[in-house]
Amino acid sequence: MTASEQRLALGLGAVIVLGGAFIGLTKLKSWKQRVDARSIEVQTRRMEADDLLAQKDFWQQRSSWLTETQPEFTRRGEIDTSFLEQIESSATSHDIKLPQIQPIEPAERAGLISSSFTIEARGDWEAMNRWLHDLQKPDAYISIPILTMVPNEEDTSQVVVKMNIQKWFRLPPS
Repeated sequence: MTASEQRLALGLGAVIVLGGAFIGLTKLKSWKQRVDARSIEVQTRRMEADDLLAQKDFWQQRSSWLTETQPEFTRRGEIDTSFLEQIESSATSHDIKLPQIQPIEPAERAGLISSSFTIEARGDWEAMNRWLHDLQKPDAYISIPILTMVPNEEDTSQVVVKMNIQKWFRLPPS
């Protein structure tokens, strides 16, 4: 092999070694970034788990409170009727008119079922807000997932509220 061929072979070998080293270092860097990101994720999960374990007693108390106080689902007709009566009596006590009430399909979640209605309510703005606040007390188990409030076009001193309202019941143990 001549001197120029040796230099060419040495240069080619150096390029291959440097290229391999560059590719290897690039892969090593991306692997390290993935490991670091996973490490941060594991540390975050560990901190969240420790925080949840520290709150264990609070959540157990809340669970037992719910079991003791949340009404149990009996029959669809009974719970819908009692919930409707509750809504109407509460609206009457706040001087709110309910021109439109329509039952809708109940929602279900793990261990829970709702009695649900679509309601149109009309009344004074302050009375409406007091009524909505009164409806959603924690021990009432009522939620309002959808609500729109607009001024009444016929009487601007009043508002019209259209909402879906749900009362949640605990399903009996199966």
